Amino acid sequence: MNEKLNVFYDDIKVGELKRSEELTLSFQYSDQWLAFTNRFQLSLAMPFQKESFGNKITLSFFENLLPEGDVRKTIGNNHKIESPYEFLREFGRDCAGAILLTDKDILPSLNTTGAEVELQIEKIYKAIKDKQSVAEVISEENPGYLSIAGAQDKFPANFKNGKFYIPKDSSPTTHIVKVPIFRSGVKESVFNEFYCMKLAQLVGLKVSEVTILDDGKHPLFITERYDRIKNENGTFSRLHQQDFCQAQGVVSEMKYEVKGGPTIKDNYNIVIKNVGIKTRKSAAFSFLDWLCFNLLIGNNDSHSKNISLLLSNGKIELAPYYDLLCTEIYPKLTKQFSFQIGGRNDSSKIGKNQLTKLEVELGLKSGTVTERMILMRDKLLKNKDVLASEMKDKYPRVKIINRISEFIENRCKNLSRQGIE
Repeated sequence: MNEKLNVFYDDIKVGELKRSEELTLSFQYSDQWLAFTNRFQLSLAMPFQKESFGNKITLSFFENLLPEGDVRKTIGNNHKIESPYEFLREFGRDCAGAILLTDKDILPSLNTTGAEVELQIEKIYKAIKDKQSVAEVISEENPGYLSIAGAQDKFPANFKNGKFYIPKDSSPTTHIVKVPIFRSGVKESVFNEFYCMKLAQLVGLKVSEVTILDDGKHPLFITERYDRIKNENGTFSRLHQQDFCQAQGVVSEMKYEVKGGPTIKDNYNIVIKNVGIKTRKSAAFSFLDWLCFNLLIGNNDSHSKNISLLLSNGKIELAPYYDLLCTEIYPKLTKQFSFQIGGRNDSSKIGKNQLTKLEVELGLKSGTVTERMILMRDKLLKNKDVLASEMKDKYPRVKIINRISEFIENRCKNLSRQGIE
């Protein structure tokens, strides 16, 4: 017997996600959506059409809405669910972007009554102490609010006056909360990401506002959701987004180039072919700056799910950047960059020759990428120590910030040795 979930945008039915008896997925846009004036494609890989999309393309969008790895496994074991379809049936009420999923034919209430459930901070701290999935603990508070993509343990919530809340209706949450990572020798991940995100802001990359809730027990990293917009009456609405895997019909397990995922050229082409003409050039440069920044700070986890397109006022633009942190500082994590640059992904061996090859590959004027790298290097060297000093004053017990700053210094010097002056 076939099963289905209804996909909604506000109170309009976008289409149906179906699961066959063979457990394959398909998606079909509704006639109502195809006739809707302000319609949008769920992803660039899912153009408007009456016909259903098959399992591969359907999975590439909907599976990428879900948690990954150990987080998904833990939640799945506890709730006796395994497939993406079952996860979305259970937890599809507050996905990344503008859509929500339900097995109801009529959308659950979208009345923004302001009614909320306060999340007890002690429950969060206890889960961290016990090395439980915090996302799993939160899912017990209000089933449906969980579907935040990615491998790291995190949960969506509203954050006000130092407290966390989950809406009682289907209203959008406004923040994403990440807990410390306790694996593979990773230390002080909250402060690592905060430093790198604030540093990105200082060097001119567009990022969401971030903060740390730190009461001496377990620090929490909190970021405002860029896929939400505040209305004049103080309520929030959802904005549609798609990560670069969704946009290219790629499932999450192939998010890295080395596993067959998108290349730099693939992602660059997504930008120049889809961002509006008025902002296309600045978006292309911004993408290159994002690439340079990740290489210089040692973020080897800057894969194609960690960059997205946002639909704003009916136009596609690059979303603010997220998940920026120095991974290379941790000995047990990979030293291989997420993408090949000029045929190399050993970040310590990427120099002028590799950047020149990348320029040719992208069809850019000679020196374009090298110039962006030099500009980014100079901005980082100008700002990294000032920010590190500010954080040391505020969080004197934290040691990783100075280590990251030193790493960036050495990475910049290595670029000079590789011919980038």
